[in-house]
Amino acid sequence: NSRPFGLSSSFTIYDEGDAEEAIRRCCNKIGYDQDKDFPKKNELKSVFSVCVNKDMSVDDAVQKMYSDYDDWIGDIKVVQKEYTEYKRRNNCLDYDDLLIYLKLALDNHEVRQKISSQYRYIMVDEYQDTNRVQADIVELLSKENGNVMAVGDDAQSIYGFRGANHLNILRFPERFPGCRVIKLEENYRSTQPILDVGNAVLTNMKHKFEKRLVSGMGLTGGKPSLHQFNDMYEEADWVARRVEGLRASGVPMREIAILFRTAYAAMPLQSELIKRDIRFRLFGGRKFYETAHVRDVIAYLRIVANPIDELAWHRVLLLLPGIGTKTVERLLQLISTQDNLARIIDTAITPFCTGQKHSDTLASFRDLLQSINSPSVGPAQALDRVIIHYEPIMKVKHKKDASRTKELLMLRNMAKRYGSLKEFLADVSVDPDKEGPDDSEYLTLSTVHSAKGLEWGRVFLIGLVDGVFPSGRSLMGDDSSEIEEEQRLFYVAVTRAKDELYMSLYNRNGSGEKPVDGPSRFLTPKNVQAAIEQRSFAPIAGAKQGTYRRRFRKW
Repeated sequence: NSRPFGLSSSFTIYDEGDAEEAIRRCCNKIGYDQDKDFPKKNELKSVFSVCVNKDMSVDDAVQKMYSDYDDWIGDIKVVQKEYTEYKRRNNCLDYDDLLIYLKLALDNHEVRQKISSQYRYIMVDEYQDTNRVQADIVELLSKENGNVMAVGDDAQSIYGFRGANHLNILRFPERFPGCRVIKLEENYRSTQPILDVGNAVLTNMKHKFEKRLVSGMGLTGGKPSLHQFNDMYEEADWVARRVEGLRASGVPMREIAILFRTAYAAMPLQSELIKRDIRFRLFGGRKFYETAHVRDVIAYLRIVANPIDELAWHRVLLLLPGIGTKTVERLLQLISTQDNLARIIDTAITPFCTGQKHSDTLASFRDLLQSINSPSVGPAQALDRVIIHYEPIMKVKHKKDASRTKELLMLRNMAKRYGSLKEFLADVSVDPDKEGPDDSEYLTLSTVHSAKGLEWGRVFLIGLVDGVFPSGRSLMGDDSSEIEEEQRLFYVAVTRAKDELYMSLYNRNGSGEKPVDGPSRFLTPKNVQAAIEQRSFAPIAGAKQGTYRRRFRKW
């Protein structure tokens, strides 16, 4: 009965797309849609969902999980109120409402008795991923008969950012007195050496059920290996070459995966794979060369390499502040009459650099083109100049520009490995994913979150440095639960491998010369070290070696 909640029996349920569209309409009504910096509809939906699932106020949710929007807290509350009213007016509920209203209904003894009497047994899968409200619902539903079976792995609780509460599964025996805990410790996926690494990680967890995994396949094999490189580019080169070797030895590409904490860690690797014509699919992120800011700066270079590339001209001209579509069309018409960049600059761009409304903007653009239109200017040097020109544009176009700047610097460093602009653009323009008849024969690149529940014969786990895995965000605050979730994420990553596990780290990141903070803290405990075969740990001049020696002094 929906009437107690102010709804008629004909209420409808919003899916995620519906909910986001409703939020967009609320923002439009209030006038927030005019501000490019205001949180997007999907981000607002995430904030509201966290508030429900973690029982948090908007203030706490934003400050702890969406700190980029601290300045908008008051306005987000206004949208939240309007969204709640919008749903009520339209007789609609979203997924979070379904949970809340079900719990409220079950709080009533008569309602609970009527619903519970229909179910003799309650069975819950993936219990480690339940949030506060879901756990309460399970308990309320089982009050009449007490028959509950929950299946889950506390060590794989990795969705705290979505509202999952790791403590739900750990407190299950307390919540349901007299329950029997059955440990499933036989593993039918991985060799024992891989499980030994997983067991070592399990041992180091603070809040857990005690268990020890044993290979049910009777499988043996070599220890997982750990490799250190000077920087992300050396790591990417080694992984790509190793993948080529596995392919040459007959290992199907579908049996190989490269896992990482965030898509950023795999950006240099994407470049290497494209260069070597290795087909891959990316899960849990967008391909590096498909991001808007990377495509923007590459468009500048395409103009230099091919002055009659109309799409590149169109993209870049529309980026320029104050240049409207009519001016762009006039410029494109003039550009189309020439096939040489120097002549295009003289006959099409320069006439607009004086006496026009936005002459200064076009003069700056002209100066940039002239400075990079020379065979003596390599791709990295050209990118340096383009990035300087593009950064002010990017700050206006994108609110969260810090990560984009970091990625553009990484692109610049990738370009250093090329002798000519033509070679560089040839590699960044090819998409091996679209080539070849057999869609099953591709390499998997995936964030660990997207890899949960999956398995591969050979797994590469890259970017194992502090600040990357565990994430820098988890290291910033005083909340130990975030580090513990990162540790569980590491356990999930390790146990995706069936036969071989290669792990790697580097001394310097991809966006500059700054040394990283050292190996991931999840690698340094003695029991983890004992389960791993160390390779390629020669000292590298100029790196922050003190950190590495301190962390691995026993190796």
